[in-house]
Amino acid sequence: MLRSFASWLDPKPASLILDVGTGPGLLPAIFSQMGCRAFGIDSSFEMFRDALHSDLVLANALALPIKPSNFNLITASNLLFLLPDPLSALKEMTPFLAPNGEIALLNPSEKMNISAATALANERNLEGLARESLLNYAARAERHHRWSESNLRALFTSANLELTDTTTKMGEGLVRFARGKKE
Repeated sequence: MLRSFASWLDPKPASLILDVGTGPGLLPAIFSQMGCRAFGIDSSFEMFRDALHSDLVLANALALPIKPSNFNLITASNLLFLLPDPLSALKEMTPFLAPNGEIALLNPSEKMNISAATALANERNLEGLARESLLNYAARAERHHRWSESNLRALFTSANLELTDTTTKMGEGLVRFARGKKE
């Protein structure tokens, strides 16, 4: 899914990218393979135990430890849907964008639920960890936020961003990609 997200974003080589909530750093590693300068932050030191990228920093999405910068792209994959106040996190990221920079999100869509995830797991004959991960993702989505295009448009507008593109992926559209720019 992260490779699909990176491909959809298609950043220009040498772009400066920050991935917020990076986990072990897979997305920054993918962007680096695409010729970008990518960094990641996460609030869990445990996530760095099996780090996949060298430029990772321990930090909280609601208190970024960097000075406003010129990031061409800031990503947050599977982060905002878990936060009690996703708007605060989005607002925290905005000052770090370069002119014409973008913020891009990957989160569960409005269609993600346990029933839809179970159907997809059955259709794809998922077993073991793959099945368990998908069903756990769906359960977390049901307990937290799921994003429709209109929900995201309102969220972006509240953060003084313009939603410029969104699409759904995975099965019948269980995951939503979104991107936007400063208004």
